[in-house]
Amino acid sequence: MATEACLLPTADEQHVLDDCGPIAIHLRSGQPTVWNPKDALRLREKYRIVGVLTGCLPRAPRQNVHLGLPLQLMSEELTLLLEKGFAELLKDKPVSEEQIAKRVKIMQALKTKKFQEQQDLYKQERQQEMIRQLPNIIEGKKAKRQHAKSSDDQTDSIKEELLNEELEVKSMPLTPTPEKHMLVQLLTENPWENDTMSVEEDWAYPTTSFEKLRYAVFKDLWEKGFYLTSGQKFGGDFLAYPGDPSRFHSFYIVICVDYTQDLYTLDIISMGRLGSNVRKTVLLSSQDVNGQVKYTSLQWTGLA
Repeated sequence: MATEACLLPTADEQHVLDDCGPIAIHLRSGQPTVWNPKDALRLREKYRIVGVLTGCLPRAPRQNVHLGLPLQLMSEELTLLLEKGFAELLKDKPVSEEQIAKRVKIMQALKTKKFQEQQDLYKQERQQEMIRQLPNIIEGKKAKRQHAKSSDDQTDSIKEELLNEELEVKSMPLTPTPEKHMLVQLLTENPWENDTMSVEEDWAYPTTSFEKLRYAVFKDLWEKGFYLTSGQKFGGDFLAYPGDPSRFHSFYIVICVDYTQDLYTLDIISMGRLGSNVRKTVLLSSQDVNGQVKYTSLQWTGLA
């Protein structure tokens, strides 16, 4: 499959999307996820694929209001990316017990190295802080002894003492910080090269008739320029946005129905009132016998 030409961003854009290779999507327990922050950014800004952030933030792990990587994709989003050639689906290769033991030793050595680097930085910052506070320390000593010597002798003594104190600080042993207080680096991608394999042939979505309908509707609306997210919280299949969901409210609640399916009046009224209550238009979406996607909009106007 030919990939889309890389579109260069304007100079006014905040982010530079300079990597035009296929986006790496990892399959974990049947769920497609994106772990690279640049890839997640490219998906949203270049391909209008939103996904859902499902990971906790390292600095705020005990809350679920603001989430971070990985970015989990809907099945329709992944299928579209693979069909267009924008991404590749990867899966970890099996690893032997010997390889696991070797990697544990490597990570332990890396942890020890990082801890020592942090200790050195801590000692440097502590010494600099003590040196910055030396004038205040000497000023306190000066106040205690000001009645014992003349002002000239006192000034010379203070200067000499300040120099001696500074030399003592640089050679003073400092108590190391416990290892439990060290900053731990969290890896967001697999650090081992050549440890993944392509499994695009294992991705079988869509298979059922309803899955094929959902994907056809998703692809058609995406090609019309909409941003699409899951519509479960509004009782639909998708929500369609005219722009990035962080800047716009959704216009449509997309509900996929079979072209020949009978709809009861009560169901139509319920869907119309649902859209009215949340100030959105319900979009009934189907595929006709020729495979063309057809839309019927429902807007609740009430009775005069």
